[in-house]
Amino acid sequence: MTIPETVVDHLVVATEEVFETMVFRPIVRGAQLDGDAVRPPSNVVATVAFAGHRRGLVAFHSSLAAAREIAGSMLGMEPNAVNGEMPDAIGEIANMIAGAFRTKLAAVEPASAIAVPTVTIGSDFSTRYGSAVTRVLCPFEMDAQTLYVELILNGE
Repeated sequence: MTIPETVVDHLVVATEEVFETMVFRPIVRGAQLDGDAVRPPSNVVATVAFAGHRRGLVAFHSSLAAAREIAGSMLGMEPNAVNGEMPDAIGEIANMIAGAFRTKLAAVEPASAIAVPTVTIGSDFSTRYGSAVTRVLCPFEMDAQTLYVELILNGE
């Protein structure tokens, strides 16, 4: 099964709005990758689960350098000065994207509830999901960095 394009569009617009209003950095959408597309390794992954009419996850993937740039932009700091603030900042990015996505969906279908974000940071991990999920990966370019926002739906 595929995720309806209107649902993906809501996710993309939510992501663009969050980066415009909270990160103050332009991002450019790339071509979406459906199904079991492989993505480059990420050092930072933040996820927010949601349940209700639809169930699944919104996941934000980036390199460590991009995560520091995002946190620095949000906090008015130089990226190299960002340290312990980065996980909270990236968790908040994922939370805001998931919240804006949820609000956009609630305008056209029954509402879902979202959970608190989880942030994983490392250099030797990958994310895997059960076989009963449908996923789409939306790449974005921020300067020279590639970021990914992933939508994973359970039972779609």
